Order: sequence, then structure tokens, then C-alpha cells
Amino acid sequence: MVTSDAVQVMVSVMAPYIGDTMARSATEVHCRKLGVQEATIEPEQIEQVLGRLEVGLHIFLGREKSESVIGLARAALRGPGGLP
Repeated sequence: MVTSDAVQVMVSVMAPYIGDTMARSATEVHCRKLGVQEATIEPEQIEQVLGRLEVGLHIFLGREKSESVIGLARAALRGPGGLP
């Protein structure tokens, strides 16, 4: 999967809860910190990014809601053309 596509999916799922700017910024920062390349993102890297995002979301949404939101992101990333 192309990294920018994966980032867009994550952002679109989180944006209704924390806003587009914060969702985009958090996702891009975590990708950069994990060394995710611009061209492609591997499934294990996606899981690393989602794990970091979930921890951050706990602060804003609480544990239960953040787990739900990250679950929605995982499902969206597994959609057509997404993760296996």
C-alpha cells in the first residue's frame, strides 16, 4: 500500500473525533518517527503507526473509544486495495 493512501485512510477515520489537522499531523509525525518511507508502507509498519496513534487517542477519547476508532481504521485499511 502506498504510504500516502494509508495515511489518508487513518486521517479520514480519526478526523471526526480529533479534527483533520490534528489527525493528519499525528499520523505524519508517527510515520516519520518510525522511519516509514514515502513510497510504501508495510503491514507491520501500519500496525506500529496505529498502535502509537491509539495511545495518543487515549488522552482525547478515552481507552474504549480510541480502541473503537483504531478498529475502524484497521477495517478501512483492509478494504479494497488495502492490507491483506
